[in-house]
Amino acid sequence: MDSRKKPIIVFMLICILALMTGCAQKADGGKVDSGGYQFKDGKLTNEYHLKVIKGGAFDYAMADLNGFFKEVGIVTDYLGPLKGGTLTQAVVKGDVDVMHSGHVINIAMARQAGMKIKIVMEGMVDNPDKDKGHMYWMVQDNGKINSAQDVIGKKIAVSNRGGCADLLTYEYLRQNGIRQDQVELVNMPDTQQEQALRQGLVDVAVLHSIFSLAAQQRPGVKVLVSSYQIGEAAGDGEAGGLAVRAFSEDFIAKHPDVVKAYIAGNYRGQQWGNKNFEEAKSLWAKYNDAPISGGNWHSKDKWVDEKKIQFWVDMMERNGFAKPGEINVKDLYTNDLNPFFTGELKE
Repeated sequence: MDSRKKPIIVFMLICILALMTGCAQKADGGKVDSGGYQFKDGKLTNEYHLKVIKGGAFDYAMADLNGFFKEVGIVTDYLGPLKGGTLTQAVVKGDVDVMHSGHVINIAMARQAGMKIKIVMEGMVDNPDKDKGHMYWMVQDNGKINSAQDVIGKKIAVSNRGGCADLLTYEYLRQNGIRQDQVELVNMPDTQQEQALRQGLVDVAVLHSIFSLAAQQRPGVKVLVSSYQIGEAAGDGEAGGLAVRAFSEDFIAKHPDVVKAYIAGNYRGQQWGNKNFEEAKSLWAKYNDAPISGGNWHSKDKWVDEKKIQFWVDMMERNGFAKPGEINVKDLYTNDLNPFFTGELKE
């Protein structure tokens, strides 16, 4: 072979290999989306079909129903209920594309278990208004439980373990000088808790907003404390309800421009929901085929605020979910693909 042709052939092989592995570089130094999707002038050059579990995310619904995802080139392929495992596990496996429901604790514990998943934007934050808040600790309105001290020796229903319900319950106990072993936590879905509370099977029901709103429409129960109040006592009422949105590191590496488009569309859905809250509640009720609906409130943060992430890690450490220094906050999130953070988009 002519020795003059060898460098040309080698160069061509390198280019082909780079394209095959999805590691080609953009002119600005960023990775090229391995599926050929490009976020340009505020939208994807080709539509991307995002696999999403229906329900669970007020902001996702607002972005989808109001066309904000369509504007950035995202089409939602809604999937049925999970067939086992958690949403985090489904995202890491690739069965679902985005974790659009969950909190910092879910990401932190998943990463501790070796799952490569990362926060790319904030979801809801807490709010003192009852139709905008995160969770409510409900008790019977019979005068027997009126303060934190009254829950000693009682059964508290929580919808999950290793999540927001038990972490914030333990934080509430800690704030009031009560040991974790002085109460009994009972695993129970939100859908069953109100009935169990009214029947006396549990003494406290920890209900997310849509279920607590429905419960408060009927006499016989009352709110003992809210997640906003617990967060406020811990130093940040809004952060007490912080939800996050995340993708697997594999998806982020393969489709960075799709992540950019998702952030742009979802943020606009969040802000539309805040500005049109009553209309948004009605849309959310129809979306979930529910007769009554609260909604989620969102901060104006365009990108992840590390202080809010640290707030949750601190709670985890105080309440035995992690050892001090075990979790590196910077490992949990990235703003690198946020088009507002990088300056690619202004609004």
